[in-house]
Amino acid sequence: MSPSASRAPVLVDYHVHSTFSEDARSTPEEIVEAALRRGLDAVVFTEHLEFPPPPGWKEPAYVPGRVLPAGEYLSAVAALREARGTELEIGAGAELGLEGHNLEGLDPYLERFRPDFDFVIGSLHSVNGTLVQLPEYTDPHGPAAAARLYLEKLVAGVKKAAAMKACDVIGHIDLFKRSPTFGPFRPDDQRDCLEELFRTIIDAGMGLEVNTSGYRQPPREPYPGLETLRLYRRMGGEIVTIGSDSHTAQTVGLGSAEALDFIRAAGFRYMTLFSGRRPRFVRI
Repeated sequence: MSPSASRAPVLVDYHVHSTFSEDARSTPEEIVEAALRRGLDAVVFTEHLEFPPPPGWKEPAYVPGRVLPAGEYLSAVAALREARGTELEIGAGAELGLEGHNLEGLDPYLERFRPDFDFVIGSLHSVNGTLVQLPEYTDPHGPAAAARLYLEKLVAGVKKAAAMKACDVIGHIDLFKRSPTFGPFRPDDQRDCLEELFRTIIDAGMGLEVNTSGYRQPPREPYPGLETLRLYRRMGGEIVTIGSDSHTAQTVGLGSAEALDFIRAAGFRYMTLFSGRRPRFVRI
């Protein structure tokens, strides 16, 4: 893949949740107003896309309160584009859970609704039904074992998602760092898992998200950290996006400018934008 320069937006937020996600508090309209106030050139809604476990599912699993209503959601984004599209590039995307039951539920959902997404993040939030950013996950295992178990589950989910062509980038790959009791992450201790993960991502033509919510949370650094992102770049990774993982309008775009310096420090000279799930590269 040979990136080509484009005069497209560079101050962007490619990971935002509105009230179409059950854990978010701001409406799509409030998100767009916040993005404009913060001087963003583009914002992409990435609402949670998760499903109840199918009958007979034997593993513990997080059960969402609702499944993303594709028609209502895409209509709302289309209306915002009509009203504010000359001021801001607005994308409609999703954050797909990479837990096994979510991937099992994806094809029937796509077959029924045929959503026309611009961008899909694949993310693993839980292991055996427990959210990995909680001490309830990290403390019983200890930092090294918690990190390894998560990364092994993530690799398995990414391999299945890659075969399904289900997503465009992988989100917050070291989310376990968010646990307030985790402490510093040592990527060298998990280098084999990280290399397998990055090989899978790169071979599938996918990319990596730099999630700036870590600046606001206990790691005080993005997900992933700099050394991890440098490893991805050295292995040939080219696709990289920036997102705040906002669940409220107050944090939309926070860290976007800092993230440009961060990805430059990792060796990138381009960031990636998406439309209709097709990437385009922008010099930074």
